[in-house]
Amino acid sequence: MKMNGSSGVLPTENGYYPLAPGKLATFTVYYEYSAPFTVKSPKWPTGTTLDRLGPHDGPRYRSLFRTVGEPLLWTTRIRASDEELKNILSDPHVEIFAAKRDDKDIGLIELNFKSKEGVEIVYIGVISSENGKRVGAGLVSHALLRAHERNAHRLWLHTCHFDSPGASRFYERFGFKPISTAVEIMDDPRLNGILPRDLAPHIPLVPFD
Repeated sequence: MKMNGSSGVLPTENGYYPLAPGKLATFTVYYEYSAPFTVKSPKWPTGTTLDRLGPHDGPRYRSLFRTVGEPLLWTTRIRASDEELKNILSDPHVEIFAAKRDDKDIGLIELNFKSKEGVEIVYIGVISSENGKRVGAGLVSHALLRAHERNAHRLWLHTCHFDSPGASRFYERFGFKPISTAVEIMDDPRLNGILPRDLAPHIPLVPFD
């Protein structure tokens, strides 16, 4: 896992640390699930299917990423160019899936198999109307199944306090263990025009001149 900064070391002294104008800080927890994996076939809600996205599905992925991620201030795939998205979707070491029902995309998961350290769940989420309806559980079960099929020794992800309040407990119920923490500092995307200013009301918007 990567930590930014000249020294690569987070502060160790207790206290409050001011942020520069326009910045946000989020408390991040890293989780891992070490092999052997408990593999079960995903139990999807009735009518739910899973599509593997390919090189020509950039607009679909960007739209789903927005629907799932904007309320949580996700921005990376929104800011990516069409060519960058095509390269991600074409990469043989990356697998991106969309869960759908009645021809409507309702959830996503992006898996990265590039690292020797294990498989990373880069993104996972469902649209707000599907919270608590087992779609997220199906996506995690699918990730465990793919990690097992690819003979991975470790599946890992990170979550932060901008995400659903129940996210940490959700992953722990599957057997993921917290292994480390970090503080991520980022530009507030509502202040630089990437996202609308009225998004994520649970994250205070602090304007600056």
